[in-house]
Amino acid sequence: MKNLLLFILFLFLDSFLTMKAVDKNKGDFSNLVVFLRFADEDEEVFENTFSYYEKMFNSSEVGANSVYNYFKEASYNQLFWSSVFYPKASDSGRIISYQAKNNRAYYRKYSSINPEGYVDDVLGVNKLTREQNLVKELSDALADIVPPNEIIDADDNGIVDNLCIIVSGRSEIGNTHLLWPHRSTLYTKDGIIQGKKVNEYIMLFDDANGFGSTVTPLKINTGVLCHEMSHTLGTYDLYHENVRTDLNPVGVWDLMSDNMEVPQHMSAYTKYKYCKWIDEIPQISVPGKYVLNPVGGTSNENVAYKIQPTGSDEYFILEYRSKTNGTFDKNLPGSGLLIYRVNPYYTGNNAYDGSSKYDELYLFRPGGTTVTDGKIEEAFFSRESGRTAFGGDAEYKPFYTNGEEARFAIGNVSSCGETIEFELFPLASRIYLPQSKVSLPGNADKTTQVTLEADIAWQILTIPDWLDVFPKQGKAGKSVITIVTKSENSTMVPRSAELKIEGVSAPDVYAILSVIQNSGMIQPPSEVKATLNGASVELVWKAPVSGVTVLYEDFELESSMAYWEIKKDSQNPAGWVRTESDKYTEVYNGSFAMRLNSDMSDMHQDEWFISPVFAKGAKLVFYSKSLAPQKNNSHNFYYVLVSSDGGESWKTVYDLKTQGTVVNKYEKITVDLIPYISDNMKVAFRAYDDNNGGLAYWWIIDGVEVYPEADSYVITGYEIFRNGIKIGTSTECIFTDNMPVEGENKYTVKALGDFGETGESEECIFNYSVSSINKITDSFASVYYSIQSQQLKIMNKNVHKIELLNAAGVPVKRILDVAKDGSFYIGDLTSGVYFVRLIFDNGEFEVTKIAKSN
Repeated sequence: MKNLLLFILFLFLDSFLTMKAVDKNKGDFSNLVVFLRFADEDEEVFENTFSYYEKMFNSSEVGANSVYNYFKEASYNQLFWSSVFYPKASDSGRIISYQAKNNRAYYRKYSSINPEGYVDDVLGVNKLTREQNLVKELSDALADIVPPNEIIDADDNGIVDNLCIIVSGRSEIGNTHLLWPHRSTLYTKDGIIQGKKVNEYIMLFDDANGFGSTVTPLKINTGVLCHEMSHTLGTYDLYHENVRTDLNPVGVWDLMSDNMEVPQHMSAYTKYKYCKWIDEIPQISVPGKYVLNPVGGTSNENVAYKIQPTGSDEYFILEYRSKTNGTFDKNLPGSGLLIYRVNPYYTGNNAYDGSSKYDELYLFRPGGTTVTDGKIEEAFFSRESGRTAFGGDAEYKPFYTNGEEARFAIGNVSSCGETIEFELFPLASRIYLPQSKVSLPGNADKTTQVTLEADIAWQILTIPDWLDVFPKQGKAGKSVITIVTKSENSTMVPRSAELKIEGVSAPDVYAILSVIQNSGMIQPPSEVKATLNGASVELVWKAPVSGVTVLYEDFELESSMAYWEIKKDSQNPAGWVRTESDKYTEVYNGSFAMRLNSDMSDMHQDEWFISPVFAKGAKLVFYSKSLAPQKNNSHNFYYVLVSSDGGESWKTVYDLKTQGTVVNKYEKITVDLIPYISDNMKVAFRAYDDNNGGLAYWWIIDGVEVYPEADSYVITGYEIFRNGIKIGTSTECIFTDNMPVEGENKYTVKALGDFGETGESEECIFNYSVSSINKITDSFASVYYSIQSQQLKIMNKNVHKIELLNAAGVPVKRILDVAKDGSFYIGDLTSGVYFVRLIFDNGEFEVTKIAKSN
């Protein structure tokens, strides 16, 4: 059962697992090549002779288009990748291939005309099982014919360096098929050849590869070979795979995107980050002239520069590509300077979906934006191209993943030659706050932290007497500012301050940090929710609680962790850790959060994170981020629990999987603790599995707060606001808006009592549309309009209420008492188009449209 679970888990992760690179992408490597045909195919299916493939893989002749020459040139003479072929060719040079036990149809999808094919199930288990069994079968056959002295593990790490399977015929025309050019790993079976484990393998097709295999057949070539073999070195695909989109992030400028038949070079970034053939990409910030060598040249020095303006983890890479230097870039669209954007929070580009996953590498080009592709074939800058400037006042500008313009500029790009030259202009100074607003409880001595980035010295000059801030000045670079409330906010409403952080020598360069301290007496109403109730919007909310927390933890101070308990009911090393914001851990506030690390090994996890004791807690608030919400994994559980007896017994009060609504983004979670109030309370965050398979999903929490009831105050009522205008009052935590406006309705609520009034709640936004109102299935009413009498007549006695809305959907007239004959006067309305909304006794509705004239 465990093996089956791991099999399915690996299946889910196949396209997301980090490609296992060989230990060193330098020196001598081996590539074991095998030709594969199926049980219903004869040996003549491979038409080319052995010498054809030998030259394609192993030719070392100067200028030859071969796999060996490509990796030698691309690695700057650091990688020498030779191929060996088994079974050996015949004496006449004819290809001898391994014949699989099953027909070709067995490895194609099931259909009415292919009954022996695999059923294309949702999880892809059937396809994967047949592919893995085929590679295992092939490995066993090779184990019998590859001699012990053949080098198939050149780096001597116990693993076959690479297995290249050349399949007869053509591939299918879609990447959902088994018979499709791809790289994978043999992980559900053990394949052993001469004592070496088969791990990485690539599958390619002799006659045609890819989407155009039936229209414009693309025979096996060095381009597709080098692309797939490069995955073994640790590279990732740079095209969009999961979303069919017109956006092409890199195009033909990197082998790992749109490879050519003659393989082009990878970008300098790919060679540096994944292949390790470039030792360093220097970061530049000093204005002046810089020179670049071509990426496809003989030297790996000065082939790229990095520019990272203050204010983002994203950065930019500049490189020089030349069609005339070396063998493998000669088919590029042009020569010149290329400028890429790197987003370090993503790996590769093929998981791009445009909403939660974005590109690691993006190449700038004329006309390119976050939503338009532009002309990627004109991405190069040079004097010959007429494109010699980028950023600042130039026509083409750098931008980040979110579309924000980046603050740097280059110009005076030279002509293309052995090198290329450009000028970096002075970077604009900046003080940057990734988080420009923080909120603190009403208590005294409450602390939070924010990170500041600046490229100039800075200072904070004006600080209110209820706050303390340190440090109050700093040098260029990254700093952490600590903010402490010096006193309790004894008013009924939040108080705020704007801290201006300005340059010491450049006061016109500044950033504003907004600091809010909630009331220390009472909080505003919370959790305002809106739902459509017929033609109206019904609002509900939670009553205010005290403004002073009985538990507050933002995890910024390491010393505070001594009061929390990390408990493990398992031997698994993964668990809860206090962690700093990085690529894998986005914090909600400040610089630190708590992260539960998952571990899908064959080892049980039961991880607890338990708070200190507190008293009289009525409401728990925290911020949660995880992949677990809405998942149907029946063996993993993620809970929030409360104890009323100091941790002796626990009650579940929140289920992250079923109650969480947001995946991989922060969600504010509020939990009612009133049924469990005591003087000896704790809360806990727990995740565990029940099948000894470990946890599938990580979990991050931040900003944990617990508030007591506001029982010392008498709440007499509430005021309700829509779009900043008061629309009514209520004595209970419920209100019905009978006249919502078409479009966006922003609702807030304020509590009234013997204390005066609270601040307004957080906004609840509800989009209202007349067209979204349910109409009755059959029309029971007829509406007549008389121009002469300016009356509407409704021919149905069951109409309970009538509303008229203008063309924008805004209610302008309501009739609660319809005349016995069903008529009412509308002569007081101006001419135009109106919607008539009929509300029946049984709660159903009908909407019709009239054109009124005077």
